[in-house]
Amino acid sequence: MYRVIFYCPDRHIVYDGRMPIERGVGGGVTSRVRMAAALAKLGHDVTAVVNCPRPEVIDKVRYVPLGHSAELTGDVLIANTSGGAYDLSPLENRVLDVGLRIVWVSGTDRPGGLETIGANFIYPKSNFLNEIVRDQWGMARVRRFVAYNGFDEDLFLAAEKDPPRRDHHRMVYFSHPSKGLATSLGVLRVLRRTDRRFHLDVFGGESLWGGVPTAPLSDEAVRDFGLVGQGELARELLASGYSLILQSRQEPFGMVVTESQRAGLVVLASPVGAYPELVQHGRNGFLVPGDPQSEETWAEAASLILELRDRPDEEQKIRETARQVPWSAGLMARVWTEHWDWWFGRREPTQGESCRVCGGAVLRTIDGTHCLECGVYQAHQPVPEAGLSDG
Repeated sequence: MYRVIFYCPDRHIVYDGRMPIERGVGGGVTSRVRMAAALAKLGHDVTAVVNCPRPEVIDKVRYVPLGHSAELTGDVLIANTSGGAYDLSPLENRVLDVGLRIVWVSGTDRPGGLETIGANFIYPKSNFLNEIVRDQWGMARVRRFVAYNGFDEDLFLAAEKDPPRRDHHRMVYFSHPSKGLATSLGVLRVLRRTDRRFHLDVFGGESLWGGVPTAPLSDEAVRDFGLVGQGELARELLASGYSLILQSRQEPFGMVVTESQRAGLVVLASPVGAYPELVQHGRNGFLVPGDPQSEETWAEAASLILELRDRPDEEQKIRETARQVPWSAGLMARVWTEHWDWWFGRREPTQGESCRVCGGAVLRTIDGTHCLECGVYQAHQPVPEAGLSDG
C-alpha cells in the first residue's frame, strides 16, 4: 500500500469528507472526497491537504487544513484544482518528498502553476480532456493516464435496499444551472403539449460552485430541490425516468452521466466533450445533436422520450444496459493503484498489446486498457446492444 497525499489549494469552498453526503457540493470537491475515501478503504494511508475547517479523520482519510503544514511527504502526490483561483502555484512553497507526482486535471482550462510541479503523470478524466491537455496546453511530452471519475456505489446500494417506485414521466436535471437548465425547461414545455404527465425535478443550483443560491423555480410542472446530499440524490434518481443533459459546454467528463446511468435513467445528452465516450446512442442512452437552445433540438429530445413511452420494453432494455456502467470510485481506486504498481516496478506492462493510437506500451487494468505513453483509455468490451434503433 502507498502513502497518498491529495493536495488542493482552492479556497472558494470550505469542506470536509462529510459535505458531499450531508449537504452536496460540486463535482470537483465530490470526486476528490470520493477518491480519497476509496483509496483509504483499499488500505492506503491517505492524507487530504485541502480547505477544510479543522484537522480530522473522516472515512479513514486524514483531513489537514491548507495552512497547517509546509511539507508534503509520501509515495504519491495528487495535485488538483477545480475552482476558485484555479491555480496550483502554491505548491511552490511546499517541500515535496514524493516518489510519484500526479496532476489530476478537472477542466479544459490550463491551471496556473502547472509547469512548476514537475509532474510525472497528468491524469485527465476523459480521452477528450487528454486531447485538450496534449494539444492546447502544450503538454505532449508529459505522460498522461486517462482515468474516469467514479460514482459512489455504496449510496446506490443503500437506496436499492428499499427502492422507490420509478416514475417514468419524471425527468431530472442535476447540475449547475448554467450548463443546460434552460434547455431542459424547453424540452419539458414541448413534451407537455402532448402529455401533461411529464414533469421536471431540478437539483443543484448556484451553490454547487460556491455561489449564492437563487430563488427556487416556480412552475406547476417543475420542482426545485436545490442542493441535496449525495445519498438523497441517489434515491431521487432511482425514482426518476429520464436525465436531461443537453448543453453546449464541452464537458471534461460529467459525473451526471454515469450517476444517471447507474440509477437506470435514460440519458439524453448533447454530443459534446466527453459525453460521446459515455453514451452509446440507442444502447445506454441517447446523443441529441443540434443547438441545445433551439426548439428543433427540444423537439428531437421530446420525440425520443415519447417514442420510448410507447415502447416500454425497449425503454427497459436501455435502463438495464445503462445500469451496467462500471466506473465506481472503488473500481477507479483499484485502477489508480494498478498504475502506481507499474510506476514503482511492482508489475510489468501488458504483454502482446500496444496502444491503438501511438503504438506505446499499455497497462490492462480492471476497467480496461490504458496507454502508458499517450494516456488513451479503451474499455475492455463495448456496452451490449439494447435494441432501440437510431431512428
